[in-house]
Formats: sequence, structure tokens, C-alpha cells
Amino acid sequence: MSAFKEIESKPELTIILAAVDDYLTVFEAIRSIEIQSVAEKLELLIVIESLTSFSAPDDFQTRHPMARLLQAGRPLMLNEARAIGFELASADYGFILEDHCLPKQDCMEQIIHRIHQNKWSVIGPSIEHGNTHSIPGRATNLLTYGEWMGHSRAEERNFVSGYSSAWRCSSLRKLGNHLEKELAIPSRLQQRLKQAGERIYFAAEATMLHWEASYWRPMIWILFSQGKGMGYIRRGSSSLGSKIIGSLLAPLIAASRTVRGLLAWWRTGAGSMQVALAIPGLALIWTAGELVGYWSSRGQEALRGVSNVERKRQPYIDAIREPIRCPIS
Repeated sequence: MSAFKEIESKPELTIILAAVDDYLTVFEAIRSIEIQSVAEKLELLIVIESLTSFSAPDDFQTRHPMARLLQAGRPLMLNEARAIGFELASADYGFILEDHCLPKQDCMEQIIHRIHQNKWSVIGPSIEHGNTHSIPGRATNLLTYGEWMGHSRAEERNFVSGYSSAWRCSSLRKLGNHLEKELAIPSRLQQRLKQAGERIYFAAEATMLHWEASYWRPMIWILFSQGKGMGYIRRGSSSLGSKIIGSLLAPLIAASRTVRGLLAWWRTGAGSMQVALAIPGLALIWTAGELVGYWSSRGQEALRGVSNVERKRQPYIDAIREPIRCPIS
């Protein structure tokens, strides 16, 4: 493991950006951190496979002086890269940053404010639509992130947005070799932390914009693949009877997700009736993928599928009508 830059003093929050594709893919994410109102209190840790695959410009360190660039020297899934980030973070908390979910300028300031309360093991932001036109993109945002949309009250919660939240590093390091797998499905990881007596907080005043695929076919592939990974991890070492019961509950899970998405649509006023009508079908696809993963014996394939759909979001977003751009106030 090698780095371009050594940290000079302990930051208050480490931003962990898994950059398993190239520099241009994560450029807007890097910019979104560089313009944060508390940028001087942040460590930006970018985990890459290699300098060759990342294709950074020769003057990378001049362009991005706050970045600490780590190369693993091997192919990585996103969850593996994030685990490396938490192992090497200098701050007490690490924030998982995606290339398609970007913070507003005061987002990290609000997260740090909650860190100072010293109560929470996970702190998650509120989510707004990055998609401005796409029906499948807006419907999927409501389905998967609707629990954290349209709420103004900050409060303790059972779950927050997994990939775009701050996590106490010491809590995750206790998982040892299990951390990589757990980071693939962060909702399960939050459940484990809650069971261990740790607390989770929804910081409504911290806001991020999330982009989903703009087109139907890739959106269906993304949801099915995510569901498959979730199903594989959630089944654990369940008995045959438990698997059968879990499978019989699949229609209720799909219905629950549909209701949650429709409530978010109503609460946020997030678009046309077409968006609302798309939610039930997308919920079924997500749940069908989970059911397949629940019975799958190909665990590594399921986890790789989750990583692949997360890292390949940008090509499926309409770069003209709703491009991924760093939010600037």
C-alpha cells in the first residue's frame, strides 16, 4: 500500500472515496469535498487499484493538495476499497463518499457537529434528488432513499443511508476480516451495530444529492443486482426452514417497500404520477433479486454484482439533462 501524501495533523473526519475506476469518474466527488465549508478539517482518502488504472494527471497533487491517494496494487471491489479506507483513516470517523452522491457545501460541517456530541456510531444525511427528469431515476431514489427524503427533523434512527454516512472507525475495526463483506450491504451492518448497543443518528440538516440511472434497462439491472447481494448476505447460515419462511415473506417485503416509496413521493412532492406508478414494479424487481440471492450459493459473484452496479452508475445517467455536478451554493 503506498500513498502520495502523508497526513500532517489529525483531521476531524476522513472522507473515504473508493476510486476503482479512473480519475474522471470521481472528479466531481473530489471537487465536492474540496469546496466544503470545513475542508481544512477533512482528510480525503482516495483508495485506488493502481496509478495506471486511475489515470491521474501528472499534476494530481498540485490540483488536489488535500487528497491522500492510496494504491492497493490489486483489483478491488468497492467494499474492499472502503475497508482499506477505514483501516487507514486518520480521523475517528470515516465518511463513505460515492461518485454519484455528492454533498452540499455545508454537509460535512453538519456531520462534524454531530460527531462532537460523541453519542453516535453512524451519522447519516438527508437525501435529495440529483435526477431532475428521469422517471426510473426519481422513482428508484424514492424507493431506496425515500426514508431520508423530505424530513426536517434530526433524530435518532434505526437506519440511515449506508453508503453516504459517517461511521465510527473503531466500531468497524472490531469486525476484523468480516468488515469487507459487511460493507457490501451497510443496512445489515447498521443492524449489527444496533444489536451491539450502538446508536445511529439522522442529521436532517446535512444534505446530499443522489443520482440514479436515467434509463429503464440499467435501472432494472442495478436494482436486481443490489437485491441479489442483499439476499446473499442476509441469509447468512440460515437453515432450510428459515430460508423457506424468508422466501414466503417476499411479497410482504415488496409491498412494504412500495408503501415506503409512495409515502416518500407524497411527502416530497417528487414528481408526476408516472413516478409513483413506477415504484411498485421497481420494488418487485429489487425484491426478486433479493430472493435469488437468498438461495444463491455464489456469494462472491453476488457481492461483485453489488460492487459493479455501484461503480458503473455514471454511464447510465443522462449527461445532458441531469449530469452529475458538484453542488455549489
